[in-house]
Amino acid sequence: MRRGLAAAAVVLVVACGQENVDAAKALRDGAAAMAQVKTLAATLKMTKGTITIQGFTLVSARTSVRLPSDSDTFYMVKEQDVSFGLEVVMASGRVFLHLPFTPYQELKGTQAAAFPDMAKLFNSSTGLPAVIPQGSGPKYVSSDQVGGTDSYQVSATYTADQVRSLLSELSSSGPVGAHVWVGKSDHLIRKATLDGAFGDQGKEAAVEVDITNFNGTVSITSPTP
Repeated sequence: MRRGLAAAAVVLVVACGQENVDAAKALRDGAAAMAQVKTLAATLKMTKGTITIQGFTLVSARTSVRLPSDSDTFYMVKEQDVSFGLEVVMASGRVFLHLPFTPYQELKGTQAAAFPDMAKLFNSSTGLPAVIPQGSGPKYVSSDQVGGTDSYQVSATYTADQVRSLLSELSSSGPVGAHVWVGKSDHLIRKATLDGAFGDQGKEAAVEVDITNFNGTVSITSPTP
């Protein structure tokens, strides 16, 4: 009897210490908060597998975004064993590429469309705010600190089409698992990871996106080619 009461007491203490989090609501709240953001900064890095952009292997990217359509993105890429950076500026409907040791050049047509549109990733109609609430099987994972902010970590699964709508470069051959960190107080999405068969040749890959500088100062201007 005493053992039974002790065990029950332990279960009660543990249960009282756990947060009762509605994972689906956390995702909806995160989407609603992100839909109000006008500017932000984000970093993206490959943590597994490879994704090729314009013949270069993507290592990481750092972007500043002014919604709905402007972005200034620095990509770290590799060609064989050589790593270097390149910049893509999308502003006022124009696309500019800056390769090392060369001036800016304006891209048009298929060349312009060959690079990811980072602003699209955060667009309220087609990006994270629209797709995040659609995840299936949302589950509360843990409470963590992200960038010094208390956040709920929620897992969910997304279809290949849903992920492709975020960035066409993430073309998966199957469902994609995601973990999303939503701020407890402001509900802003501060981090997300995606894991699925969206790497080169349909192989497994994983990316991590960290988001900061919500509604901060962002300067994006069309360079002079």
